[in-house]
Amino acid sequence: MKELYIKNLCIEITRRCNMRCAHCMRGNAEAVDISLRHITNLLRHVRYIHHFNITGGEPSLNVRAIRHILERVRAYDITVNDFYIVTNGSATSRSEEFIEACAALYEYQQETEQGPGSGHMLEMSDDRFHDPAEHAATLAALSPYPFFGVRGQARHVFLFREGRCTEGFPNPIHEIYLTEENYVYGDLYLNAEGMILSNGDLSYVRQRQHALCPCGKLMQYLRMTLKKRQKERLYE
Repeated sequence: MKELYIKNLCIEITRRCNMRCAHCMRGNAEAVDISLRHITNLLRHVRYIHHFNITGGEPSLNVRAIRHILERVRAYDITVNDFYIVTNGSATSRSEEFIEACAALYEYQQETEQGPGSGHMLEMSDDRFHDPAEHAATLAALSPYPFFGVRGQARHVFLFREGRCTEGFPNPIHEIYLTEENYVYGDLYLNAEGMILSNGDLSYVRQRQHALCPCGKLMQYLRMTLKKRQKERLYE
């Protein structure tokens, strides 16, 4: 049964990357792509997603998973207000299959009024850690598309002290819980190993330390959080 209303959903579709940035908050890349069944196991419970972030690693390295996400949201008739993908601007982000997958996401989402001040569905990291030559080639290739823009972090990028990144801010662990209206409070994150977390900015090492449950047990976990909060209110 489709139940959940999710404000912020993020799915990590790959841990592969074709750059080795000094600021990478994930740590060293891993040869891991998400199993498509994990995506299906999560989305089959969902009715509405406000912000749907597809992340990595480098997302353009796993177009198969992007296509599967679109197939599942269509099959389950899930309303998605907006998708969001950040690419590092490498050659794979200029591939025909990646561009076509992004265009299909853009066509499906509800929000199409994008532009200055409102963000874009597909954005390129333009910070100092990435290759400026790749940036120039990607900007030239993707600028004609209405869903593309740059992230606007050329001079300043917000960082957590995670993975290989030694500068930035401490990265706290948040919580997620279910309300009586089937609204998921907080940031729901499905990682490439099929685990549910409440913070999408953790390194791979810390993801393993703070996983909440396997995605197949998501509804069981959320119902537990609801019962816990209901019980706490009884004794307030």
